[in-house]
Amino acid sequence: MEELVWRDPEEVWQAPEWLLTPAQRRRLKALMVLVTVWTGVYLLHQFPVLRWGVVALSLLILGYITWLFQAESEATPTLTLSATGIPKVSLLIPAKNEAAVLPNVIASVAALDYPQSHLDVWVIDDASTDATPEVLADLQRTYPWLQVHRRLPGSGGGKSGALNEVLPLTVGSVVAVFDADARLPADLLQRALPLLQGGEKVGAVQVRKAIANATENAWTQGQAAEMILDAYLQQQRVAVGGFGELRGNGQLVHRSLLVGCGGWNESTVTDDLDLSFKLHLAGAEIAFLPDPPVYEEGVTGGIRLWHQRSRWAEGGYQRFLDYWPGMLGQQLSPVKRLDLAVFFLNQYLLPMALVPDFLWAALMDHSPMLWPLGVVAYLTIVWALWSGHRQVADRRGWAMVKVMLLTLVYMLHWVPVMIVTTARMCVQPKRLHWVKTEHKG
Repeated sequence: MEELVWRDPEEVWQAPEWLLTPAQRRRLKALMVLVTVWTGVYLLHQFPVLRWGVVALSLLILGYITWLFQAESEATPTLTLSATGIPKVSLLIPAKNEAAVLPNVIASVAALDYPQSHLDVWVIDDASTDATPEVLADLQRTYPWLQVHRRLPGSGGGKSGALNEVLPLTVGSVVAVFDADARLPADLLQRALPLLQGGEKVGAVQVRKAIANATENAWTQGQAAEMILDAYLQQQRVAVGGFGELRGNGQLVHRSLLVGCGGWNESTVTDDLDLSFKLHLAGAEIAFLPDPPVYEEGVTGGIRLWHQRSRWAEGGYQRFLDYWPGMLGQQLSPVKRLDLAVFFLNQYLLPMALVPDFLWAALMDHSPMLWPLGVVAYLTIVWALWSGHRQVADRRGWAMVKVMLLTLVYMLHWVPVMIVTTARMCVQPKRLHWVKTEHKG
């Protein structure tokens, strides 16, 4: 691919570490954003004429969303395995206490319709304390091509540290990352790799994710619908030249670009979202593969869902705090900057502003000011859900109505998650630990 160069946009903007540590800078920036949002909402209520600015902004966002959802995505070609020069793929599976699911993911890797001579498969045992080492030893006897790298107890960096540690040992020109609970369709590489070869600036591909245990309960049904919603938004954002994002499980990246970006960031709780920003700021594009999906297990309870989504929200917000100069600079196209602004406002700023909006409305005895933005945000979810389910699941009639109602109620959990997470980041350091998602296999 074309030679792309990554440069951290904060190198020029950040204060020296003798004045503020990285954690203190992040908390200060989070606090400044929160204060700015609350002040802006206060001014809206003090000067009601400003509500017309909210209406104008809502119409602008609605126009962008309409253009976004009407874009046509291109058909995905299939790789011809008989062709010369097919890439060697290093397939990385980080695993910490994943004894229950490793046999399944390795079996699906073994079933890939791709030459074994062009696969470089690694499982990174991140100092597991369950039966993971014994399970991997058994799997290596069954699959001699399976390579295992064991990390020492106390090794830092989380998933990012595990991936960075094994990267120098790999040999593929393409690096693919899958979670330990993943199920890989046999033709996944045949469908995903042509996207990496489809343009000089395509640096990575994200495969659509789906929930393997979607029928287990209402929580997993909601996550399955949420994955369809996210996939549709990803597909349309890529189609218009917007900001495609990696989702961790099912991501493929050109090795040269990954190394040029310094690998995975060990100071974040969401390695995939952080890497997405670095790739775009290096000038690369992230393609999206809607079919076939890679399957993973959904969490089965509300408490674990809260912990998982809080981590996602923290990592998603952190990348804006860390890379904001790049958002304003010329590394990104105008469409990408607009795309990022729209989704940053809907995902982070709007939930952050809901509390002061309702507070000031109650104190001043008038209606909330931000309801036009809320209507547009919810309309976006409804529209994307409807379009995504018609495309992926081909639902119609009462089946569509039921899944829409369930998902719209389920998606409300993001509002308190965002409010609590963005407020907590103003006063607490980032969390490099999280409640592990239990996988049952």
